[in-house]
Amino acid sequence: MRIMYRVLIADDEINILEGIACLVNWEDCGATLVNKAESGRVAFNFIMENPPDIVITDIKMPGMTGVELIEKVHPIFPDIKFIILSGYDEFEYAKTVMQYNVKYYLLKPSNEEKIEEALRKVIEELNEEKGKEQIVANIKSKLQDVLPKAKEQFLKEFITNKKYGLSEWEYISQLFEMKESSQEIKLVVFEIDEDHDFEPVFALKEIAVDYLNNNHTIQLCTTIGERVVLVCENSPDQSLIKKIKKITEVFSPLYQLPFTTGISSAGNFSQLRKLYHEVIDCLSQRFYLGNGSIISVSDLHKDESYFENVQSFDHEDFIFSIRSGNIAEVKHYLERFFEQLKKENVTMVKSHCLEIYMSVIRQAKKEMMDELFQRIIYFQEFTNLGQYKDFIESVSFEIAQQNYDRTKETQSDVIRKVLEYVEHNISDQSISLSKIAHDVFYMNPDYLGKLFKKEIGEKFSSYLINRRVEKAIEIIESQEEIKMIAVAEEVGFGNNPTYFSKVFKKQTGYTPSEFKNNLMLG
Repeated sequence: MRIMYRVLIADDEINILEGIACLVNWEDCGATLVNKAESGRVAFNFIMENPPDIVITDIKMPGMTGVELIEKVHPIFPDIKFIILSGYDEFEYAKTVMQYNVKYYLLKPSNEEKIEEALRKVIEELNEEKGKEQIVANIKSKLQDVLPKAKEQFLKEFITNKKYGLSEWEYISQLFEMKESSQEIKLVVFEIDEDHDFEPVFALKEIAVDYLNNNHTIQLCTTIGERVVLVCENSPDQSLIKKIKKITEVFSPLYQLPFTTGISSAGNFSQLRKLYHEVIDCLSQRFYLGNGSIISVSDLHKDESYFENVQSFDHEDFIFSIRSGNIAEVKHYLERFFEQLKKENVTMVKSHCLEIYMSVIRQAKKEMMDELFQRIIYFQEFTNLGQYKDFIESVSFEIAQQNYDRTKETQSDVIRKVLEYVEHNISDQSISLSKIAHDVFYMNPDYLGKLFKKEIGEKFSSYLINRRVEKAIEIIESQEEIKMIAVAEEVGFGNNPTYFSKVFKKQTGYTPSEFKNNLMLG
């Protein structure tokens, strides 16, 4: 939609004023004449009531000159553009206001062509400014949309990525205009206790932010896996617990799902990873306390060295190995895990084994998860580390194998559908792996290509050529009178029998015609 800029003209000579108003083709220039003023003072009043985009003004006017008008208006409306009309001998006087958005100086008498030319140039500048402003506004708008997600992702990365340290935090906190790293904080983490989809996690996060933000200002929030993680300003545990109970009162009627809450000790942003492991240990205590508990580090009475040791156990890669069915990696991780546990006391061994077992069984099928959960009772019977190791390894390998088989089955099903697509569309000369990946499976072509080669044993392009030649042989053998150009079209070579003949000969040693003649000769 075209922007029409608002114009005011001011001149004490009525004939000139009305002449400009009538003769200038305002609409063609992209403007609308909104006011005519017979003096500088009247023009000023009009501008104050309804500021225009452009003012065309004479220099010499009674009461308030054009120069005085510009000097008075510019500080109030600095974006208004001015075009000056004056006599030759008034230029030195007019120069005093050229700094105030005065774009053109037109000598009288000026006809409508000159005024329109100046007007168009001013409007062109305004359009450029509007365009730049719109670009900046769009960038700011997009940044505001992206910023919360960027902060969430950074918090997640900082907690889970051991490579990030205080220097990275200082840089990002400045970029996002966050609090100083020395500020004391606490980490509050929520985890829903029963089976659920993503919606309750999202709802719990929104409700928690809403309630805790009143008195316990939230610096950052994110989700890590199925956990909702909030970074709050340091507050007494009892004050936080009071708010958490309010969150429970709002969330529970909506979803009928209990959730366990962990509260860390006080620390600063550079200690976030340690605080997070503190909270994970709190959450693991629900095995003893039951679902829906609120557990703080102060409840556990653990010393600092305990949580330093806990940091060495980051099961993210291990869980990924189970999900992907990589049994070799699962075995390797568990060997290192239990080697480390040999250095811990008995109480800590049980706690760590319970934590990793719960992580493992969450990767199983839903129908299997309940049965595996019941096996926790075996933990009461184990008397040595070897028994824990054998049990956890057995369950981990079983789930990893199931995930591997399920992944292989899914992959094989995808390739089977690719082969079916080729069979049904073999006459289409535009068939390609990229087309199938984008139009049929909505997958990454590189991934599909590697999957195809792994499953079939050759590249898709080679398979397609071979299959087209095989199909051509089938047609030639079954139809005595068919022409080779028709065969080429039917197997996806279009109307290019020459290329078809070259490919056919390369694969079989014969041209299609030679192959047909040999067939007829028996």
